[in-house]
Amino acid sequence: MIPRVLFVAWQCRANRAIYPVARLVVRDDVPRYEFAYVHGVRDALQHGFIPFAGMRALDRVYLSESLFPLFGNRVMASSRPDFRDYIARLGLEGSPGPALLLARSEGRKVTDNLEVFAPPEFDSVAECWIYSAFVRGIRHTPGAEAAVATLLPGDVLIIERDVTNEWDVRAMFLRTGDRIRVGFAPHTLVEDLNRLMDLGSDLSAEVVLMNAPPAPVHQRLLVRIKAPHVDGFRPLATQRYLPLSADAVPTPFEALVDPR
Repeated sequence: MIPRVLFVAWQCRANRAIYPVARLVVRDDVPRYEFAYVHGVRDALQHGFIPFAGMRALDRVYLSESLFPLFGNRVMASSRPDFRDYIARLGLEGSPGPALLLARSEGRKVTDNLEVFAPPEFDSVAECWIYSAFVRGIRHTPGAEAAVATLLPGDVLIIERDVTNEWDVRAMFLRTGDRIRVGFAPHTLVEDLNRLMDLGSDLSAEVVLMNAPPAPVHQRLLVRIKAPHVDGFRPLATQRYLPLSADAVPTPFEALVDPR
């Protein structure tokens, strides 16, 4: 599924917290792309976030027929000789568009502390939410790299809260059936995942792809997290994900009332 909404998150280097700051919508109309800041940017500003060049006004909606440079600079050109290897590492095939490449790669660059993420998909047949993501923290989790090297597509991982985490009380780790931790769920997902768990959804994760070195460690283990829908849950539903501008177009994601 091609995402129609992407969010931008910013990490504060001082407290390591991650804040949603903006939203990109891929429109059916012309101009094709809409950018707007979301309410989460207010908290980010208090911790040092600086609005993006050329898009300084927080209450404006920005429109463009081409992908904004903020995002375009995070998409690998298909003309590069390593492009086919790159999309294979992301678990994609064919000729994926920029929105899908951004959602799967998380748009990460070594030169800044931003990442891009998409809302989950909804499987109407299984009535479950599906989050696709690369596992975080493999390098910093004892024994994780060796354990990840043994995983195969289809292997099931268990998701648990990391109640001893000193940095984030909402942190969630993934482990094998024999209790070996392989890393953590991305911070951009933990608000949803904790809410689902609180409401009684039985979360599970399935290995999609394991990329051996020299693939970068942040793209080592791709998983699909499945969460059966429960009454009272809506993805990314807190105010901090809503656009600041009243001129921002409503999206099918935000208008979702009942996914079934």
